[in-house]
Amino acid sequence: MAVLKVVEYPDALLSKKAKLIEKITLKELRLIEDMIETMFKKEGVGIAAPQVGVSKRIIVISPNARRGEERVLINPEILESSEENGMVSEEGCLSLPGISCEVARAKKVKYQAVDLNGVKRVEVAHDFPARVLQHEIDHLNGRLIVDRIDFNRRQALLASYRRL
Repeated sequence: MAVLKVVEYPDALLSKKAKLIEKITLKELRLIEDMIETMFKKEGVGIAAPQVGVSKRIIVISPNARRGEERVLINPEILESSEENGMVSEEGCLSLPGISCEVARAKKVKYQAVDLNGVKRVEVAHDFPARVLQHEIDHLNGRLIVDRIDFNRRQALLASYRRL
């Protein structure tokens, strides 16, 4: 397993919608192993393939940040989310090092994804796992945390980011 270079803002790949996975090949399995290694090495709780320079709809999440508890989700998609965006909390991002901001997220999401065995599953996530899932799926859709805040806050954060 290798630790991959994390793509950082303003790389154009971060603002593009990632491509669907038609078939899980050895290439994807190797990428997933490297994504897991990279996520833990960078002390993240999730990582999306575009963050390591690959436009594919793959995410790895580990809300508890514990090896062995990571989940691999291929072609994940949110089917439903709680109407309340009442879960406002500080978020950081491996692709925006040194930046964090308060982001509103749904408290509960119903989602579908394909697992490593090629089986499509529908599940529900609540609270922090739901937040991590939404954050990583945003990456697959070309969105960053700064795309979820108002214009003035975004400009101020990005100005401080450029000074880092």
